[in-house]
Parts: sequence; C-alpha cells; structure tokens
Amino acid sequence: MHLDMRGLRVLGALLALVGLGANAPADDRTPVVVWGMGYGPESKGLEALVREFERRNPDLRIRLLSMGAGRMSGQKLMTSVVGGVAPDAIHQDRFTVADFASRGAFLPLDDLIARDKATDPLCPYREQYYPAVWEEGSFQGRIYGIPTSADNRVLYYNKKIFREKAADLRAAGLDPDRPPRTWSEILAYGKVLTEHNRDGTLRRAGFMPNYGNSWLYMFAFQNNTNFISEDGRTCTLYTPESEEALKFIVTGYENIGGYEKAKAFETGFLTGE
Repeated sequence: MHLDMRGLRVLGALLALVGLGANAPADDRTPVVVWGMGYGPESKGLEALVREFERRNPDLRIRLLSMGAGRMSGQKLMTSVVGGVAPDAIHQDRFTVADFASRGAFLPLDDLIARDKATDPLCPYREQYYPAVWEEGSFQGRIYGIPTSADNRVLYYNKKIFREKAADLRAAGLDPDRPPRTWSEILAYGKVLTEHNRDGTLRRAGFMPNYGNSWLYMFAFQNNTNFISEDGRTCTLYTPESEEALKFIVTGYENIGGYEKAKAFETGFLTGE
C-alpha cells in the first residue's frame, strides 16, 4: 500500500485519536437500552430529552436504537426476549402492547407505579390520561405501556381551489365558501373538484379517502361503531355501520377514477411539507 505525506498525516491523526481513546476514563454508568427511538435530522428535542434525563439520573446512560421504518420488528423483539438480551424499554404503537403482553414478553408496571406514585412527581398513573389511551397500554387489567403521545385527524381543504371552482360547486348545489360537513357533502365536493388529464390520469384529486393516515377504522368510529367487543375477545367488524363506512371509502375512490389511479397519482406527492 502506498501512502503519500497527506496519507501519513491522516494516519498519524487517527493513531493519536486511538491513543487518546485508550486513555479516556471508563464510563461506569448503567446503560439503559431503548429500542424504537433514534437520533436523526429532526431529533433535537429527543437529544435534549436524553441529556436532561441523564442529568437527573447521573448513574444511567441511555443507548437508543431506532429500529428503522415502523420502529419495531416483532420478530427481532421476541428473539431478543427469548435470547435473554431484550432492551430495557421500547417505544412502539400502543395497539401492539397487548399482543406482546399476552405472550409474556413485557413486564407489568403496576407494582412500580404503586411504589413511586406518592413520592415521584414524574411517576405516570391512570388518572393523568384519557381512559381509552391508558387502556390501550393494558392487558387483563394490568398496565404494560405508558402513553407518550396521541394524535387527532384533521380535514384540510384548499380555499384557493374552492374559489377557482366556485361556479361548478354552486352548480352542484354546494357552497364554495365553506368546507364539507358530512360524508355526502365531502363525496360531492370531491367529485366536482377532481380533474383528469387527456390521457385519463388524474390531474387533481378532489378527495382521496385513505390519504393522510386516514383508514377504515377512523370512518367506522365516526359512524359510532367498534371493531371489538367490550371484553376484547370478539371481532365486531361486521356491522352495518362499518359496511357504510367502507362504502363511503369505495365511493370516494370511484369518484376520482378508482383506487389504482389514485395510488398512481400519489407517487408524485412530496412528503414532509
């Protein structure tokens, strides 16, 4: 291998760094391994959270592993549990908690909460949360996961396009000065606002029912039904309300030329805006 003087200087710098590392003080803090969270371009808040936690708990060192897309691999997690090298904590969607708890993979937190509730002001407990959110982290009356966030779904509409299509909307008996307020209205607005290119591809989709983290369960819940019985043991998906929600979704896609055409249209979308 040939090294010129620049290469020797780089190699010397690397050796110096290795030498410094060898003499660095050992980190005797207890590591806490957390899966499902990781540093990235938009993780300044997470970095600050970790630094503050370590400041308050100087005997602990947080080690984060993002686990990539979807945050968690069930196969990897169960393999680590069986192999005795499971992470100390994970960050994952609440709806998966009961599944893992039913397999004995998770540690119930009830005893820890009872121990710390009276003395630790940061200890989470049931009364601090909406009941449905807390219950999602529970299984058979015991708590296995602490909720950290929730979300709402919002319908956005483009006022500029509504103004541009005002005549067409009025001709269809719709008000261009306000958003749709019912399922029937949103289907009607969407149909009027949709435009196609000469080759039949979509130029503008008035309404795509499943775009934007919007799914069948959301519309079914709007229609006042559930997918599971109160005891959590019986699927109740097959109801008139769920069927009506599914028909709403199907009609929404039919109004813009079909689901496949809509998915092809989505490939040109930007994300992270």
